[in-house]
Amino acid sequence: MSSLYSPRWHRVAALRPQLAPQLRVRRQRVRGECWWVLMPEQGGRSVRLNAPAWALAGRLDGRCSVQQLWDDLLARPGEPATQDEVVDMLTQLHEAALLQSDRAADIEGLLRQREHLDAPRRSRSLLAWRIPLLDPGAWLRRRQGLAQALFSPAGALVWALALCSLLGLLLQHAPALWAHGGRWLETPRYALLAALLYVPIKLLHELAHGLAVQRWGGTVNEAGVTLMLGLPVPYVDASAASGFVRRRQRVIVGAAGMMAELALAAAALPLWLWLDDGLARDAAYVTLVVAGVSTLLFNANPLQRLDGYYIATDLLDLPNLGARSRQWWTDLLQRRLLRLPDVEPMAVANGETPWLAAYAPLSWLFTLGIGATAVFWLGHLSLAFGIVGGALLGWQLLLQPAARLVGGLRRAALARAGAQQRWRALVLGASAAVVLALALPLPQRLLVPGVVWPADEAQLRAEEDGFVAEIVAGHGQSVEAGALVLRLDNPGLAADLARQQARVDALETGLFQAWRDDSSTAGNSRAELAAAQATLQRLQERQAALTVRAGSAGRVALPQAADLTGQFVHRGRLLGQVVGAGEDSVRVALPEADASELQRARPDASVRLASAPGTELHATLLREGGGAARQLPSAALSARHGGDIQTDPGDDLKPLQPVVLLDLRLSARPGAPPFGEGADGRQREPVAQGPGERLGERAWVRFDAGYSPLAMQLLRAVQRQVQQRFNAQF
Repeated sequence: MSSLYSPRWHRVAALRPQLAPQLRVRRQRVRGECWWVLMPEQGGRSVRLNAPAWALAGRLDGRCSVQQLWDDLLARPGEPATQDEVVDMLTQLHEAALLQSDRAADIEGLLRQREHLDAPRRSRSLLAWRIPLLDPGAWLRRRQGLAQALFSPAGALVWALALCSLLGLLLQHAPALWAHGGRWLETPRYALLAALLYVPIKLLHELAHGLAVQRWGGTVNEAGVTLMLGLPVPYVDASAASGFVRRRQRVIVGAAGMMAELALAAAALPLWLWLDDGLARDAAYVTLVVAGVSTLLFNANPLQRLDGYYIATDLLDLPNLGARSRQWWTDLLQRRLLRLPDVEPMAVANGETPWLAAYAPLSWLFTLGIGATAVFWLGHLSLAFGIVGGALLGWQLLLQPAARLVGGLRRAALARAGAQQRWRALVLGASAAVVLALALPLPQRLLVPGVVWPADEAQLRAEEDGFVAEIVAGHGQSVEAGALVLRLDNPGLAADLARQQARVDALETGLFQAWRDDSSTAGNSRAELAAAQATLQRLQERQAALTVRAGSAGRVALPQAADLTGQFVHRGRLLGQVVGAGEDSVRVALPEADASELQRARPDASVRLASAPGTELHATLLREGGGAARQLPSAALSARHGGDIQTDPGDDLKPLQPVVLLDLRLSARPGAPPFGEGADGRQREPVAQGPGERLGERAWVRFDAGYSPLAMQLLRAVQRQVQQRFNAQF
């Protein structure tokens, strides 16, 4: 067992505090153990105490000192609270305004040193500022009848029917909803509607929380606004629900806001289906998305201290899970890293240890992911917003927690003589590991998306608009250079050619007649005939272009041969290619900043194709595809379709900034099986369906750029992202 004593005990031993008047005490049973919930009579912050802590807190009457009360508990049977637990309990009670003392300054000093509280403190996040505005208690009390009606069996039945209706309509119209969202959600019109409707929807959400608290006799004394990344989000303080004896009541209070939003979504979906196109229909769709998606992804998520967190902790009997998980990890690090013998493990109930071990890291990772997503979104709106948001995110979620954890471990180590040397060794070892990790040269690789692309001379392109009339050389057939592969037909062009031929014949006849009758007009006729003959020649050239011929010898690859006959194709469309030995290639498009890094890269690269992600192919850099280009070879390389290149919103093939096109020749890695052969020697697919014949298939190319320190790689990655955002916006 660890020591009962604490180095902080002298700060509170002589105090004679007493519990505040107008205090309510309620008993709750959690996981077979009794807990006591203390909260002000008028509502507000509550504190939950276990049996040993309540044995001392219940005796705080202002006459006996803390030392006297603790000595009395030591003389009684049973295990008393440790001095550290008593100190933490007093700081909790003081912060919640549930304790009165003539020497409050001592407790204030402890409060400033304390890092982990059992109940959440006011948000001090740089990304979210809470601003109290008013006391809605009187207004909510006048709506007691409404609260009784909403949170009644009849109200629950109506809400359940509305939810079933919502689910049924979602399943029935899911394709139409998805298509509509894909087309309109990213437009400025819908973004503006979402910004205008978000606050009213969240007002309804918070109103539901307040009415639920009022329904079971609680009091809401505070409401205001939280500035979340600059967006005003309303809130109400529903902490009075923690004092409700029945778990069902606490769960309903936590779920009330989400229930209100789902009811709103259930009303918005029929409106979107019934209304004609216009502002009202657009507002209904945005309401459906905001009320439904935000509820499921954010409010219902237990990894954030929102509604889902409080619901989960009540249902699973895990009070103060977030704070206790952080404290569990702090105690573990002090015992394992610092090897402090007098650190007592936090008392946990049966089955709590896995939850305590998992919650803090998972919650931090999820919050970090949400913050990173928000920063990238801000970066798309404005480079300045992205930089400021990234700095705040780095401080709030990385540097500040690390500094707080290291500071707590340092204070714990320096307070004990035997642990100081171990702390210095840990600091030196960790610093050396960080410096080594940042300075050690590591392989530098650049992973970029690409598409399977034939060489220019191997491409089979339509040189003129027309219908595919005949496939002369089918898929897989061997051809020589210049052989006819496809024949197209353009009835309009044929009609124009016939008319122009007739006009030339007529002009030739007219010119002959002019020479015979009146030679003075022959000059004009000759000029008109020359122009008509030039037009006829151009039409004949276009007619000849209706034949698609092989530019090199090899096998014909027509991936869509079964659907080509009778299909209308536009001029320039890539229909297939002629595959020769070793001519399979991949084309990638890189921003100029990334292309400059490839100057240090070896000419070899590794390629994985979408059709065979488990097979690594060897590729050799052939050449640059014509320097800086203003058009992508395929929409698959654009950011909208999974690539890295930002393109014009109206044209997925037009990059916002010039790109560098690179071609790589594909070949099997030495010792690897052929393209059509599996690792077990069995033929998985015909060789005729090799990678080079899958035109436009997505590929991932990895370039090896040698070795570079990790710090330099991170710096260049950040610099590249900033430069891309700057080029896209300016």
